[in-house]
Parts: sequence; structure tokens; C-alpha cells
Amino acid sequence: MKKTNLLAALTFAFTSMNAQDIKLESNAEDVQKYMNTITQEELKGHLSILASDEYEGRETGERGQKMAADYIAKHFMNKGLVGPVKDNPNPYFQQFDLYNQKYTNFTISANGKSAKLFDDIFPYGNFTIKEDVELIFVGFGDSTKTFDDYAGVDVKGKGVIFFQDSPDEYGPEAKVNGLRRKAKYAAEKGAAFAIILPESDEKFNTQTSRYASYLKKGRLTFNKPQKSNEQNSFGLVLGKPSTFMEVLGLDESKFNKAIAKSLKKQESPKHTTFKVSIDAEFSTMRVPTENVLGFMEGTDLKDEVLVVTSHYDHVGIIDGKIHNGADDDGSGTTGVLEIVDAFAQAKKDGKGPRRSILFMTVTGEEKGLLGSEYYSEHPIFPMEKTIADLNVDMIGRGDDAHKDQPNFVYVIGSDMLSSDLHSIHTQVSQTYKSDLALDYTYNEKNDPNRYYYRSDHYNFAKHGVPVIFYFNGTHEDYHQPTDTVDKIAFGPMQNRAQLIFATAWELAHRDKAPVVDKEDNGSK
Repeated sequence: MKKTNLLAALTFAFTSMNAQDIKLESNAEDVQKYMNTITQEELKGHLSILASDEYEGRETGERGQKMAADYIAKHFMNKGLVGPVKDNPNPYFQQFDLYNQKYTNFTISANGKSAKLFDDIFPYGNFTIKEDVELIFVGFGDSTKTFDDYAGVDVKGKGVIFFQDSPDEYGPEAKVNGLRRKAKYAAEKGAAFAIILPESDEKFNTQTSRYASYLKKGRLTFNKPQKSNEQNSFGLVLGKPSTFMEVLGLDESKFNKAIAKSLKKQESPKHTTFKVSIDAEFSTMRVPTENVLGFMEGTDLKDEVLVVTSHYDHVGIIDGKIHNGADDDGSGTTGVLEIVDAFAQAKKDGKGPRRSILFMTVTGEEKGLLGSEYYSEHPIFPMEKTIADLNVDMIGRGDDAHKDQPNFVYVIGSDMLSSDLHSIHTQVSQTYKSDLALDYTYNEKNDPNRYYYRSDHYNFAKHGVPVIFYFNGTHEDYHQPTDTVDKIAFGPMQNRAQLIFATAWELAHRDKAPVVDKEDNGSK
């Protein structure tokens, strides 16, 4: 961590010197005047509504998300922004369909016992089947220099079951990408599906607890799968060991002793074939959703567009608890609303932007950056005319690294595509918000947290649009029902929103847009 922070500090010092070569072209009095209209009180007012229980956590495609979309669109309209979406009843909505895919039923039965969905089995992939099938035990589902668990058995079109963790006897190669490699191997052998057993019920519970809520809700995708594809897809099931021992009629102690005996002989465990009944139904449901767009036309440079984004969706209700998402990303959305207010007041005073500005709150970020991906593939304004995207995702809190310095913001991506953008931003910061520390700790493509790829700006960056991602880091309430308005630090949040406004103002008024002088090869 110290090495990373030192590198970040040196990078900041170097770019700060380079920033002196950039001269800001905005009227400083105007920037200061309208920047100061962004206040803690107004931020809290918006956020207290969007992150209230009434909005039910703003789950993509559900009631709370629709309520938030209406709230944002009405705010855009009241501030004089234009809805730019043509041929739509509500021109502030860019509507599109997603498809929710999930299992509505899944049982595996034999010997009068059943393994049940989410209690004993967690399925991945998408396959629908209702029939009696052969299930073959193939030890650890592995193939190493010494052991080949598939030797002498034909599993094509059948199910396989094996233990997740290969023992030490299989050698170090069996420890590399174990589960992914084993699943791929089973599919290559022609198995219809694979059931993987962790070493204990406790491990099963630990693994599934991380993803249970997301699997129960299903996965959102753009493409509606065909029925034939659903039936023919390779299936992967994580199974609870004790339950499957009962279902398969096995004495766990004797079974484990037999495996140990085989390993002692340097042999793979013996194959055993079982007859089981599977009733698995994978369903798809259409989920209409919408990005919310508000457009402010510029003057002499109106054909060029600056985009300011945030995502307004969150994870909804999980296990009966509302996840309000005050910081993620109620804070970013609220920041955008206040930036809209500041620009709207300036335009009312006859000081509108030279370039056009598209304010856009996107849906489906929590499901895989889906809303911003849809816009990037179906842009209302040409990407080649889009000069930059300023993306605001979590600006209401802090993290452990800044307990003693809460007045900060992480800056990510500003130098990935444009040296100009990075220098302009640094100079804006020094001029208008010198008390707000810029932290570049995560500003690397190969950073293990991969934040550059994890929010909506990346769908602009991969189309060659320079970006800045504003972020306050994660905290113990991230994706928890405790991410509530009372935890928000409105002072630092105000300063971050003001910095973003000042940057947007400068970009919207400069004679020339930031030059793209670097390439993003799109690798992740």
C-alpha cells in the first residue's frame, strides 16, 4: 500500500507541474458563483427522497427504479433541460428491454430424498431438464500427470459429480484455477451437467452466502436466449455434501475411506453410477427499464457534447431488507441533480454553456453496466462528437484509508486517453478546490480492484471518449441495508460535486476539446 501511495503522490506531483502548461479559459467569478449554489442542504434534500424506503432500493426494472426515473426526469424538465429521445412518449427516457434469467425450480431426487434449490444446490449456467438421468461419480473431476478421473468412463450426455478440491496427491497443478478448469474439462468430455461438492457443508454455506441473493434474483442480460440453447447448455451445480450423500444413498464415512484407499494406491477413486431424477426449470422474463436523459444545448460549440453520468439503480430488497443505496449511487445521482441546478441557473442568467451537455442517469449498473452499455451502442449524440464523460459513482462517504483526511476524492481514468483532460482537471482542482485532495491510488488499469472497468465511464472509454471517474472508495456498508442517508458526509460530498461542476464548466467553455492522444485497447 505504501508503494502504491508513493507512486500516486509522485504521479500527482508530476502532473501538477504539467498542469501549469494548461491555462483555464473560464471566467473564474462565474465558476465560483454557480459552484457555490451546490449546497449540503440541497444535496441532502434530494438524497433523502431517492434513498428512502419508499423507493425500495431502486432495483433495476422494479417499482422503486421507475419511481426514481420519474423523479429525475421531472427534475430535468423543471430545470429547463430538454428530453432528447425522439419518438418516445417520454423524451427523457431511453427505454430498452433486459431479460431476467433464473431458475424457478430445481430438485435432484433419489432414494426418497431430494436436494432443493438454494437449500442444497446452487445452479450456474442455464439448462432446463425434467427426466431420470445417469449421474457418474468421477472422483475429483481432474486430470493430472498421475491421475485421470475420467479414464475408462464415457460421460457423454450424462451427469458427473465430483469433489471440488483435489487432494495433495494430485500435485500442485491441481490447485491452479481448480473449479473453472474442472468445469471446462467436464464440458469437453461431453457431460450434460456437473455437480461439484465442497469438502464440507460449512464451506458450501460460506461459498453460497456470498452470491445467494444475486442467484435468487437472477441475471439480467440484453439477449433473450432461445429455448433450444437453454436445454443444451452445460449446467454447473454446487451441491451440499451431506444432502447429496443422503440422496445418493451413500455412507459418508465408508465412501471417504474407499477414496482414501484408492489415493494410497495412486489411483483415481472408483467410478460409481447413480440414477437420479432432475426437475430443473430455467425461465426468462422481459424486464423493461430506462436511462434518464436531460439535454442542455450549447451555443457556438453546440454540436460537441459533454456527458455527465451517474447510475441511479441499486440492488433493491434482499432477504426482506431494503438496500437504500444512499452512497451507491444515490450520492452520485444527487450530485448530478445539483450540478444540473447550477448550470440551469447560469443559463437562466444568460451564461449557458458553449458546448452542449447531456446529463444522464443510467440504469442497470449493478447488473453489469448495462444502461451505459446500451447508450454507448445506441447513442443519442454521436460518440465522435462526445468530448468527455464525467462519471459520478459514490461521492457521499469515505474509506478507511482517509479516516484522518475525509476531504478527498479518488480520481480514476483522467489520463487514460487524454493528457489534456488530466491536466485540465488538475488545474481546475488547484484553482477552485485546492482543499480537496485528489487521490490517484486506483488510477491504473492493472489495479487489483479494477475500478477503471467497474463503473459506467468505461463504456465511454472503450469507444475512445476521455473519462473521469469520481469515487470515494468502499466501506463496511457497501451493498448492505445500512448504506443509508444518515451515514453520508455531506461536507465532502458538496466539495466533490463542486469540483465536478467546475470541471464540467471548464470543459463546456474551452475553445478546444481535450485531445485524445492515448489509446485504450479495450483489454480488461
